[in-house]
Amino acid sequence: MMCWISRLFTGTIERASPSDFVPRGSIVFGQVNGDTKISINLSQLNVQLDNPPLVWMPDIPDTNSMDPCFDRGHNNILIQGTTPGDQQKLIDYLKVGDIAVYRIPPSFIEPQKFYAIHRMVEVGTDNEGRYFRFKGDNNYARDPYKARDKNILWVSIGTIF
Repeated sequence: MMCWISRLFTGTIERASPSDFVPRGSIVFGQVNGDTKISINLSQLNVQLDNPPLVWMPDIPDTNSMDPCFDRGHNNILIQGTTPGDQQKLIDYLKVGDIAVYRIPPSFIEPQKFYAIHRMVEVGTDNEGRYFRFKGDNNYARDPYKARDKNILWVSIGTIF
């Protein structure tokens, strides 16, 4: 017998979800001088880094490519390894469903450097090694180029609305 909640969601499809970079126990809620605060202990990430990561909360451009996940004005929290080894650990932890900022390979757009923040939809290997394919959640097609490890700059660990 199907439960009522299963009938409610009939027709939904499973999609790849992001990795759990931040364990629940490392998110702390509390009062500081009468104000409610939220903090994240980044030394307790699910990927073991040797040093605390860099943290960046960039302005999100109004491209609509990641609607409804996030859009202009949202607070996307990104991390980057402070050493090449830690950065590689973050990249190795990535899986389909994760969101990352990557540099668009220069052979596609010269001489400027462009960046995208999209969801990973494929990980594969070819004669050049490992590659990642990305797609904006609101885009019809995936991005037309393969990103390599060296192109991955930041990893999204969450969005605060």
